[in-house]
Amino acid sequence: MKRIRVLTAAVLALALLFGLCAARAEAYYDYTGYDNLIGAMEVVNCTSWTSLRAYPDSHAARLAKVPVGAVVVNCYYQDDRFTYCEYNGISGYILNNCLSFIYGPVGYEYREEDYLGNMQIVNCTSYASLRDYPSTSANLLMRVPLGELVTNVFYHDDRFSYCIYNGVEGYILNSNLSWISGGSSASGYDPTWIGNAWIVNVGSWASLRELPDTGSFRLAKVPLGEMVTDCYYVNDRFACVTWNGLVGYILVDNLGW
Repeated sequence: MKRIRVLTAAVLALALLFGLCAARAEAYYDYTGYDNLIGAMEVVNCTSWTSLRAYPDSHAARLAKVPVGAVVVNCYYQDDRFTYCEYNGISGYILNNCLSFIYGPVGYEYREEDYLGNMQIVNCTSYASLRDYPSTSANLLMRVPLGELVTNVFYHDDRFSYCIYNGVEGYILNSNLSWISGGSSASGYDPTWIGNAWIVNVGSWASLRELPDTGSFRLAKVPLGEMVTDCYYVNDRFACVTWNGLVGYILVDNLGW
């Protein structure tokens, strides 16, 4: 009888312990907003690796050894000591002093004022192209689905922004990005805005269309070298512009800055 009581007590104790651990993990993993979202980070300040812990405590179980220089994704600021992150599909916590924010691709660092924060994929049918350099002719690294979040976004030029998706660095058209949190976008930055542009890459004129479609009605022939104003991207191919009081759409390839 005594043995049964001891075993029963032990089972109850273990159940309580696992229950507390599960409750603790559930509380820490409950990230529902973007307020503390950092994005992707690089492991630094360690000899060869740092510990990915089960919860934000240096005594917690080690889930993985993350090598120095490795990129961890979906990082959220937890507290003054730890950051929540994901590495090779494993979720856990790493000490803040072992992580560094990624400011751009290797060999190039963006200015802090060009940081746009975290953005969502918009203005596409199913996906936006993540390119290996800022050009529509660059190699396609990934297809980022509509509605997905990209992080570490930095303004590159009038057409492209640098960003990270699932640990992969590349460039996405500004017209496919909509601000979510962080960065200078909070003060009103519009990634689709171009401003003024000039007609280029045509023999003598470019078509100003009624709709963003090459089969749409032509409103006017805009001569080579003419300036169009109040321009903004509507998709990968067309921008809305104003010329001589007419508002219409011109192929992006026919616009220069």
